[in-house]
Amino acid sequence: MSGGSVAVVARMVHMVVLGEFRADRLAPALRSGGAKVTVLGFADLTSFLGPGTACGELPAELDESGLLRLLNDCGADVAVPNMGCQGQEQFLPVYSRAASRLRGAGCHMPVHPETFAVPASDKAVLHRLAVGRGWPVPRGVVCEEAAELPGAVGDLGLPVLVKEARSEFHAGRHYVRDRGRLERVSGEVRYPVLVQEAVSGDEYAVEFLSGQSVTVAWPVASLGRLDGDCAPGRRVRVAPAALPARAQEQLTATVADMVESTAPWGPWQMDFAVTDDGRLQVIELNGRLSGVSNMSWASTGLDPHVAYAHAVLGRPSSAPRAHRVALELPVRNGVALPPLPAGTRLMSFPGNPANPGPFIGGYQRPVLCVPGDRASAVGAVGAWLRSLLPGTLLNGADEAAAQLGRGLDALRRGGGRPGV
Repeated sequence: MSGGSVAVVARMVHMVVLGEFRADRLAPALRSGGAKVTVLGFADLTSFLGPGTACGELPAELDESGLLRLLNDCGADVAVPNMGCQGQEQFLPVYSRAASRLRGAGCHMPVHPETFAVPASDKAVLHRLAVGRGWPVPRGVVCEEAAELPGAVGDLGLPVLVKEARSEFHAGRHYVRDRGRLERVSGEVRYPVLVQEAVSGDEYAVEFLSGQSVTVAWPVASLGRLDGDCAPGRRVRVAPAALPARAQEQLTATVADMVESTAPWGPWQMDFAVTDDGRLQVIELNGRLSGVSNMSWASTGLDPHVAYAHAVLGRPSSAPRAHRVALELPVRNGVALPPLPAGTRLMSFPGNPANPGPFIGGYQRPVLCVPGDRASAVGAVGAWLRSLLPGTLLNGADEAAAQLGRGLDALRRGGGRPGV
């Protein structure tokens, strides 16, 4: 296994964070162990992170040799992978391959091994691995070139999703309804691609933190109804969310086999669907935390980014449990929300110069925290949602109220427990 924690000893250890995603939450937790922390990113974060954390540049392209030189020049004792910002998704396999060479150079890197990093970074590899191990995934065909696309679509039937195998988050995914759209997509994508049937159902996500002997999970989050936009961040999302019994059993078994067969170390995240007939379908695997971490934190009180830092420092985390409903609301920029119902609070999450965070595409995503044991607050929140002026939310108040009900139902039914 490539991973492992590191104890901060008497001398000050220099930890270099590779990537700026939620560095405002990760870096202070690393410093709490007595370490010196430098964050390398695509933009200067000095003004964003403030005093106490040094900043430097992360190259836009990076191979193993370049990584070794970079960390040597920084004087790094520990390198902490922290993908999440645009352009860094494909760095994970580089980090995994470099880990053993870094140990020889006196630098420790707790990181997913290649057995996990490669399928988490390549949708074609993941699909083939899933089929081989019996993980539930949508029917799909890997196409190495454009000439193979029509045959794949003919086998699967429209509509389909065409996904670039090695794409960045929020990119490289195309919902294809007809042959005209297929012809346009065929010339736009980078090959290889994974062509999958477009399943009908609801989308979910769950975040994990794996160590050498244990994997903890945050409660499952509902991302709303699957659609052709492939943009769950534009929907009203909620945590926790309870799954049908069949899907929960499949999730537990699939995660257990993933952990046993690929040996992840560090944070990771899974997107999956539950079809209209109650079956689990794994959509995507990521070797990092995601925007869902805001809801994971809001619902449980345990920030996954802080938990990751503690794991690096050798401080284990207990399994987080949801105590409140975290309702993420896509609110148009410039729209002021009315005063909140009593007993609730709103969590906003600032972006940074390289990752604008909530202010993407003309909207932001604050999280409304609703205690599940306050019946009066629950009723007031439903009324508050329905009182919002038309156009305040990207999606209507009815969807938000339905997701609120889903979160409250999950708490009542014990869905606040970890996702597996």
